[in-house]
Amino acid sequence: MPGSHARVRQFLDIKRGRRPVVPGALAIEGLWSIRRAIDASLRIDVLFVCPALLPGAAVTELRAALGPETAWLEVSERDLRRMVDRDGPDGLAAIARQRPGRLADIEVHDRARVVVADRFDLAGNLGTLIRCADGAGATGVLVTDRRVRLEHPLVVRASMGTAFSVPVVDVGRPEALGWLRRRGFRIVAADPAATVSYRDGRYGGRVAVVLGSERFGLGSFWKEAADVVVAIPMLGVGDSLNVGHAAALLLYEALHGTGDEGRWRP
Repeated sequence: MPGSHARVRQFLDIKRGRRPVVPGALAIEGLWSIRRAIDASLRIDVLFVCPALLPGAAVTELRAALGPETAWLEVSERDLRRMVDRDGPDGLAAIARQRPGRLADIEVHDRARVVVADRFDLAGNLGTLIRCADGAGATGVLVTDRRVRLEHPLVVRASMGTAFSVPVVDVGRPEALGWLRRRGFRIVAADPAATVSYRDGRYGGRVAVVLGSERFGLGSFWKEAADVVVAIPMLGVGDSLNVGHAAALLLYEALHGTGDEGRWRP
């Protein structure tokens, strides 16, 4: 199809972070992720379809869900396999667009919980943290001293699509701290060297959980700004957990502390 090769190159440029890139452009792989993007009302600019790999029922579903503003481009199986990093691709990829997150997008209620991801340099870890934030009912993620593209495909994949719906805001440390203080958040930061157990962090009311990257650890800025710095007890030879596991422990402790577990209905 005319123009398909240029669009494939555009997809690969977005995926690999090559310039120029349209602000907020995302390279999305597979039906599941595309469904999540549609559910989150993202704009789908281009849908790449490989008929040799795609079930007809999926085509019918997507035609009903997408409007006329979405361009449909047929690509070969060879091209699709070049575009996506997964075994057994299902015949779909897309270029979508997401507006950058803003602090104003984050809901702040009496028991609001937010996460601060400081100096994260691994896309998969950031995506996992966003997924944890979503699962534990956090209303937003602040990314400070950012070292990884928020549009990175691994962020999207590791978040299991929750990066489309959870407000993720790229913000400077001083601005993030000022926003949290003005809204009355208690800041609980995690550091393996701390002497206070994460169980004793006091998570009632509005809480911000701060985690540093595995490479850089928690920076002095957040150690000094925090109301309390907590540690997760380590009883083996390792000195810390994977940051995603640490995030899950602290976020669910905060969920328990605010009493919002009652929202869960098995």
